[in-house]
This record gives sequence, C-alpha cells and structure tokens, in this order.
Amino acid sequence: MNGLVKRGLWIFVLCLMFTLPALAQKTWGRSQQIESLKVAFITSKLDLTSEEAEKFWPVYNNYTKEFLELLRKRREARYNKSADPDETISADLAYESKMLELKKKYRKLYARAIPPQKILALYKAEAEFREHLYRQLNNRRKGSD
Repeated sequence: MNGLVKRGLWIFVLCLMFTLPALAQKTWGRSQQIESLKVAFITSKLDLTSEEAEKFWPVYNNYTKEFLELLRKRREARYNKSADPDETISADLAYESKMLELKKKYRKLYARAIPPQKILALYKAEAEFREHLYRQLNNRRKGSD
C-alpha cells in the first residue's frame, strides 16, 4: 500500500508540474506557482503520514508566512535610499539574526509534528528546491541571451 501511495503522489506531483504553468499564466502569480511547486516537492521528499501532514503543514505555512514577511522588510530596508549605508548594513545583519531565530523557533515546532529525520529531510528538500530553481533561472537566462 505504501508503494502505491508513493506512486500516486509522484503522479500527482508530475501532473501538477505540467499543468501549473498553464494555470499560472491565467490565474496565479509567479510566486504562487513557485510556492505550489515547492509544496509538491517537499511532500514527495518527506513521505509524511496523514497524521504527520495534518500537524506539519499548518506549522510550515506559518513559518513560510513569517519568513517571507522578514524578507520583505529586509528588502525594503535595503532599498531605503535615504538611510545611512552603515545603518543599512546593521539593519541587514539584524534581519539575518531574526531569520536565524525564526528558524530555531520553527525547528522546535516541527519536532512536535514530525520526527528528526524528517526535519532533516525538510531542510535538504528546501535546499534542493532552491538549487533547482536557480538552475532553471540560469538556463532561462542563457536561453534568452
């Protein structure tokens, strides 16, 4: 049964990957499309039970929301042209520290939902997904040159 579930999940992920670009052009923004692909990618890598998924996804969604908010604030602070460069550097370091604290906070919250080996798999999956996006972006840039 577990193999059947994995196969079904992979089929779902592949279908999602092929249909999302068409849907995204009509109704979704690019960031929503990327986020959907990221969720599918993480789902396939973590192999969560239904109980784990029920506990994990709300926590992960909150983490994502808080992390993106910190990124937005940091970006605004970086592009504040009236700010002193020294203050901009200090603010950037403060945001980096806040991001690290956020990651530490959520590592503890993840531990309530999934075992440590799946937390490690999550971190690896996020890194793999980022690398995949960077490669795709670089390939597109090379193709448009």
